[in-house]
Amino acid sequence: MGSMPRMKTRALLAWLVLSIFILQPAAALAESPMDLPAGKLIQMPAAENPVPANSGEQQAAVSLEQAIGIARETFEVPEVLNEFSTGFDQGKSGSFWDLRWYRSSEPGGEMNVRVNSETGEIWSMGQWISPAPGQEYQGLPRYTREQVEGAAAALAEKLQPKRFKLTRLQPALDNDYHPLPLVKRGQVEYQYEYARIIDGVPYTQNGISVSVSGDTGQVTRFELRWDDTKGFPAAAGMISQQQAEQIFRSETGPELYYFRERVPGGREVPLKLVYRLPGQQNRAVIDALSGKVLSREDEFYAYYDMAAGGGGEMKMAGNQAAIPLSPVEEIAVEEAKSLLSREKAQELAMSAVKVPGEYVLNNSRLEQDYMFKNQKMWHFNWETGSGAERKAMDITVNAVSGELISFNTGSYYTFYEPSKSPEVKFSEEEALKIAGEYVKKVQPARWGEVVYNNARPDYYPVIDKEGISQPRSYNFNWARLAKGVQFPDNGFYVVVDSATGEITSYRMTWWDVEFPGVQGVMSREEAANRYLGEAPLTTAYMRLWMGSTYSKISEEGEVHLVYYTARQNFTMLDAFTGQLLDYNGNAVTPSYKDQKFDDLDSHSSREAVELLARSGIVAPVGGKFRPDDNVTQAELITMLVKSRTYSPMPVYRASVTGKEPWYQQYYDMAARLGIIQAGENPDPDLPVTREVMARLTIHTMDLYKVARLSDIYVLNFNDAGDITENLRGHVALAVGLGLIEPVDGDFGPKAVVTRGEAAETLVRILKSN
Repeated sequence: MGSMPRMKTRALLAWLVLSIFILQPAAALAESPMDLPAGKLIQMPAAENPVPANSGEQQAAVSLEQAIGIARETFEVPEVLNEFSTGFDQGKSGSFWDLRWYRSSEPGGEMNVRVNSETGEIWSMGQWISPAPGQEYQGLPRYTREQVEGAAAALAEKLQPKRFKLTRLQPALDNDYHPLPLVKRGQVEYQYEYARIIDGVPYTQNGISVSVSGDTGQVTRFELRWDDTKGFPAAAGMISQQQAEQIFRSETGPELYYFRERVPGGREVPLKLVYRLPGQQNRAVIDALSGKVLSREDEFYAYYDMAAGGGGEMKMAGNQAAIPLSPVEEIAVEEAKSLLSREKAQELAMSAVKVPGEYVLNNSRLEQDYMFKNQKMWHFNWETGSGAERKAMDITVNAVSGELISFNTGSYYTFYEPSKSPEVKFSEEEALKIAGEYVKKVQPARWGEVVYNNARPDYYPVIDKEGISQPRSYNFNWARLAKGVQFPDNGFYVVVDSATGEITSYRMTWWDVEFPGVQGVMSREEAANRYLGEAPLTTAYMRLWMGSTYSKISEEGEVHLVYYTARQNFTMLDAFTGQLLDYNGNAVTPSYKDQKFDDLDSHSSREAVELLARSGIVAPVGGKFRPDDNVTQAELITMLVKSRTYSPMPVYRASVTGKEPWYQQYYDMAARLGIIQAGENPDPDLPVTREVMARLTIHTMDLYKVARLSDIYVLNFNDAGDITENLRGHVALAVGLGLIEPVDGDFGPKAVVTRGEAAETLVRILKSN
């Protein structure tokens, strides 16, 4: 994932994922033998290489002892991993020894190596070591992505010399560099993807993946993905790039939507008009031969914005002494008087949805909507039976109006025997009619304000005798429509049982929000051109499992030659300006690859500025950095704050509404981080002096408690008397740590700092560990 900080939990998750990656069928090696690294292919008489009795085989070409030797000869096992375990895995993909070295005590760590027991090839390796207290990483990594790329290529070529020749390094993702905080962090890893190339076209499901630590320069992960797929469609007759782009524009390009940032707490968060791919998908895929739109990721969108559960039956305490309420508490008490009682709300819930007599009320709770503090709901849960026979159902109603918000009738689900396919009595079209009539009945006024979006059958895992997957139920959703534009976060979600035709789940999400006008938005064609400019269509072979309609299950999937939009660092576009926005609607910082500084060619601060740009801490404005201009307090504080956060700064509500200057959010965060004092409001345009920079940088490093003991420091500068008394400790530490260098025996406390000098100082902080 690029240079993203890797913590212990993320490493564990990575290895859970790694354990299920696609393995190469043994037949592939027989048909296309590959050279192995010298000493790695070990042939022994079969009788001398027994495998576990439960493996289903009597022998293996490579014994466990030999597999261990292969792994240790290729990779150095860290000494701290003092425990060892093994496993054996055999299936359609071949047989493998799974080797695991791990640490028996905290802090944890492990190393996993997977060795093919038929060929002796290493198919995967991965390791993570949790650093001991005091040994954590921080700041910029020691190496850049470019500096360790050779280590990744060397290992891939060593372990897979012939396969490596059939691959090509893919471009790094735009999120390869992230702001790296001064606080303790996990190891930075750079990931290199070498995709298999077929007739000059990448086959995205096959290849070699290598990760290298930016802190140590060592390989931390290796993974081979290779199969015996045949029948790749010939590229002859494929549509042109221009034709594919036109299909993108007309059929699957970005569409206009309303979007609300998912910030809890109130209606003051304004809706935005954005362009994003249809159905809020992540990419578009177009068949390069037929021009047909093949698949849309995340095509089904369900509404799960109800308040999260929690808590049991509400209990009131009595006979307590009266305690004066605060103003906000008084408001809450007054608002509660307008809410339905639990008894009345339960009566309305049971009148809206039939609750079988054998069900017993298990829980009732009053919930506040996560997104809107002034909206509350009564939620009721009933249960019957116990153990494997336990069933439950839920109903939620509005706590003011009593209207039905959602229900889930678990008792109405039809459960099938594991070996029996469901008996489908209702088609998707019939189920859609049932769902639509229900929504129209319970919400007649709002039914006219929605548009049907899509359907998704839930296929039962067991197929019938003809090999056709049968749907257990159908999921339908309708999106809210305002001023001719969809608002996907609002609408209706309905599930219909395919065997009974009963509605088993219903959910309405409908917010009291204002919809901005659409006057002035860019055209759909302009948005598509902007999108393609940032995420051009790319050709590739891609295996697709098309499961949106009833069809025979294909274990292999079908390989298509496609044009597709590769992963990008944005999710949507501002409909007025074309600004790239992330998943939460915030502006995206341009990739460092696209950040060109026209005024740094021969400047001494160029390397420092470019390092900060890679980490998202600075960016060019009009193509310039202005290295010789004085750095202002607002500019320096902004850079320091960005050096202490893992991700781009959130956009606060006041900033959204334009009530505060751009730098205020950074001042607020600087106060929380201790860079400035609470309530301190530095003059944003005031140039920063060297002693002020010493103060702010030492505070950024959390050394202010030591720095404020100014009397213990001896300053041997010619101009030591000019240093402000309470900043003597800050200056001493800044010079002692090599952050700020004196000049000819002088510190120059009142001298003004340039933007280039500030960048160089910040890089010294990030490299100081």
